[in-house]
Amino acid sequence: MRAVAIALTCLAACAAPCAFAGGQDQLGDPKAAVTQVFWPKLYGKGGNTLYCDQPFSGEGSQFIASAVYSSKQIKSALRCLTENQCEVVNPQFPYMLADLHNLYPALSRVELARRNAQFGDVGEGVASKFSDIGCDLKATFQLIEPRDAAKGNVARAIFYMHSEYGLPIVGQLQMYQRWSELDPPDAAEKTRNDQIEMLQGNRNRFIDEPTLAAKLAQE
Repeated sequence: MRAVAIALTCLAACAAPCAFAGGQDQLGDPKAAVTQVFWPKLYGKGGNTLYCDQPFSGEGSQFIASAVYSSKQIKSALRCLTENQCEVVNPQFPYMLADLHNLYPALSRVELARRNAQFGDVGEGVASKFSDIGCDLKATFQLIEPRDAAKGNVARAIFYMHSEYGLPIVGQLQMYQRWSELDPPDAAEKTRNDQIEMLQGNRNRFIDEPTLAAKLAQE
């Protein structure tokens, strides 16, 4: 009963638009964020997928807006099962799902491989499951290791979700710190950060100041 009372208090407090402590507060509908902002505005001129560097000219059935910090991981962190439950537990939940800093274009077939895996160093001797399209993405049943040029993007998206929404870092912090150092922000990532600021009003501080990653501590 106490938990229900707390949840109702949170909902009452957010009956008017909420002023959140961190994260973005402009995109609150995850589906609309993808269909109305992510594809037509952030990637309206096309681009390249994160994990395989595959070029695309626009939204298509082969591509998906992939959440680096997955919705499954967010639900696990909030200890809720359904979207309605998660929003009661934390009114920021839909804003987390809609956050453009956490979304990157990916091939749909790659997203299937990511679904039940977490990021990690797979190790030497593991061949890419996507070598037929020239994609240097290693995956086992439990782990997925991005190509080197995507590792920093992944790490900084995870750091962002951790620092802005208080989500735990899923995986090894030291590995992500190493990935961020190995693959510092390039011009494309910095431009994307600028564009997202215009679209949802905030920036990823770990792109602006990559050295902040070294100050994070595993909880």
